[in-house]
Amino acid sequence: MRLFLCTGVLLAGLTLALAGPPKSFQRLDKPQWNAIELRDGLSFEHAWNAVFDVLINDFEIALVSKENGYLRTDWLYSYGGAYQFGYRVRVTVRFSPDQRTVRVKTEAQAVDGNNWIIGIDSRLISTLKTDLMGTVGRTTR
Repeated sequence: MRLFLCTGVLLAGLTLALAGPPKSFQRLDKPQWNAIELRDGLSFEHAWNAVFDVLINDFEIALVSKENGYLRTDWLYSYGGAYQFGYRVRVTVRFSPDQRTVRVKTEAQAVDGNNWIIGIDSRLISTLKTDLMGTVGRTTR
């Protein structure tokens, strides 16, 4: 039974890898930064903690430099719920020197043979921007 279960898991993983990247993957030579202006009166401490809290819901943190306003996640191979052998995403956050803007860059990579294709995941950046705008972003009137 255990051998059957392991074989099933391996076949499912291989099937996902062969299926290719999700529809939300967009090939892009250089992922772009997205700027979010922080709400008036929001302290850097509060904004940093809120951004950190948003990211740790889905990601492990790889690099943190609060003094420099920089944070980068590890690669996540299961964005969307299921492990994807040939697809991964990560997020980088950088606060501006005046700490009034937070810049966010998402990266996605999909396997093509032996190489990783660089791009973005439109679903990830859309979700992340919505979450960050709701927690730290300036509202428009």
